[in-house]
Amino acid sequence: MTREKFHLNGAHYLLSHSIGAQPKAYDAHMRETFAGPWRENGPAAWDAWLATLEDFKTGLAPLIGAAAGDVCPQTNISSALTKILFSLPERPGRKKIVLSEDDFPTCGFVMKQAERLGYELVFLSGGEALADADHWTRAIGDDVQLVLVTHVFSNSSIRAPVEEIAAHARKKGAYTIVDIAQSAGAVPIRLDDWAADFAVGTCLKYLCGGPGAAYLWARADTAQDCAPFDVGWFSHKRPFAFDIHDFEYGDGATRFMGGTPSIAPFAGARPAFDILREAGVDKVFAHNQALLSRLTAALPPSAFLSTTKEGARGSAALIKPRDLDGALGALKERGVVHDQRLGAVRISIHLYNDETDIDAVVEAVTPFL
Repeated sequence: MTREKFHLNGAHYLLSHSIGAQPKAYDAHMRETFAGPWRENGPAAWDAWLATLEDFKTGLAPLIGAAAGDVCPQTNISSALTKILFSLPERPGRKKIVLSEDDFPTCGFVMKQAERLGYELVFLSGGEALADADHWTRAIGDDVQLVLVTHVFSNSSIRAPVEEIAAHARKKGAYTIVDIAQSAGAVPIRLDDWAADFAVGTCLKYLCGGPGAAYLWARADTAQDCAPFDVGWFSHKRPFAFDIHDFEYGDGATRFMGGTPSIAPFAGARPAFDILREAGVDKVFAHNQALLSRLTAALPPSAFLSTTKEGARGSAALIKPRDLDGALGALKERGVVHDQRLGAVRISIHLYNDETDIDAVVEAVTPFL
């Protein structure tokens, strides 16, 4: 779709599931919105820096189908999850948290801490069943407080039916958090239309924004019922009141803000949003799926550890060759940027990839299957 706007360095860049390619506009934007105001204005840079945070929210919101006011910048997903988990109101009889065996480990590590509060973790079995709404809804009863749903799973690339799961959870009175780390920027997301209460994500991957720019989305009415433990002066409804004895939670998602925010990561994340918005996430998704279909058609089904089902997959693939070392050498020789997981080659497709990238992978791994 568009290659010229990213630093690809002549490589077949297929690592967006880990770190998206850097936009060429990154350096100039950082000078303009972060380094320049600091150098030129000193303490007065905060006016420009706080405007940068608002610009981040405004740029991200349409890419995830949300209102900017419901987005809260975060350092990373783990911190965001912790803030949500320990903010929920205690409700008698609701002591279960539903998640899956295939969630990214950091999510499980955070949810494990809920056992301190007397919660029981219910792990759904992983694999292809996670694409079936019934696999989830059967586990969501009247005793469930929270459901953690990964939109696209990082290893299998299975795409969960979030809208159906969240609707059932709401019907049952359970809160829902959606992990959109592996989907935002590459798969259409409609947070305002879904029945979920929260979402967490990062700009590191398909949003091509680099590390340190994560985010939390909270439905406005749900947020008002939450009382985060991890607060700071930016969580305050009046952050510049400076009265140590007077704290009042900010409205909506702002109560999850915490203390003094980082600025540089969010300034750096912003340039890619314009590229993605111009391209259109729906069109990016169609582009990525077409290239994935080209890949799956060229290799035998037995070569894939990840799902190959159209309509139920994200933008990544795991290919398990018979001779992994041989395949890795061939990929390196052809300049294919990738990584490994579960003894397999892991690649992903994004808006700057084209048929030549797919063909390079096929040519490299076929002799070693």
